[in-house]
Amino acid sequence: MKNLSKTLLSVALVAFSGMTAIAQDKNTGVIDYEVNAKMPQRGGAEGDGDEQVVTFNQHFYFAAGKGKLETERPDFGGRGFGGGRPGGRQGGDGNGGGRGGRGFGGGRMRGNFGGGYVDLSGSKYLQIFSKPDDSTKTYYAEEAYAPAKDAKLSDKTKKIAGLNCKKATVTVRNEEYTVWYTQDLPFSYSPINGLLPDGKGVVLSAEGSRRSFTAVKVDFKPVTANISLPANAEKVTEDQLRDMRREAMQKFRERQNGNQ
Repeated sequence: MKNLSKTLLSVALVAFSGMTAIAQDKNTGVIDYEVNAKMPQRGGAEGDGDEQVVTFNQHFYFAAGKGKLETERPDFGGRGFGGGRPGGRQGGDGNGGGRGGRGFGGGRMRGNFGGGYVDLSGSKYLQIFSKPDDSTKTYYAEEAYAPAKDAKLSDKTKKIAGLNCKKATVTVRNEEYTVWYTQDLPFSYSPINGLLPDGKGVVLSAEGSRRSFTAVKVDFKPVTANISLPANAEKVTEDQLRDMRREAMQKFRERQNGNQ
């Protein structure tokens, strides 16, 4: 009987340890998103009817109060994703640092080709930028999570990637999104700022008139990717970062015009 009691106690301890490990795992891992966006054909303009639907993947790594969104660069038959055409400046600056431009045609989508850092503890997006003529220097600016506007909550629920989600509709820059978000994770995050209806949770799916994204997998595991800002990153204001981007874009256009 005494041995049986010891055995049962050992089983209980193992089960408890397993449950604790599972709970701890929710603090570190990766969310894989599939993104669909309507894009004009080469040489076209948004809304001209001559469009293609592009699908690509994003991966949001999270651990220890930090996060980073990385985008797999889609193939446009030679035209880069960061061409400044529909949906705004979505691509990187050519130096591995995303421009953090407008994404999804209205919201600000983070993580443009390796530059999408997030301060999960402080509820802030960290936009980064490296000047094309000096890639050794990195600048970053903070942007606080924006509260959702015109949010309409629903009592509908469903599971996405194994997590319980609530439904809501949210308007971001005059575009309405159907949003599914979970509060099963110990942090808050959305690939587009302003989509969190309750101000907390993680957006796992959002669908607008021209683009959508859905989490296809949430994998709780140790994060090996570097999700911290570069050690030499210098903090600037959002206005200063915006001016740097404009200057870099102007120089790029001048070089392009000079080559024509």
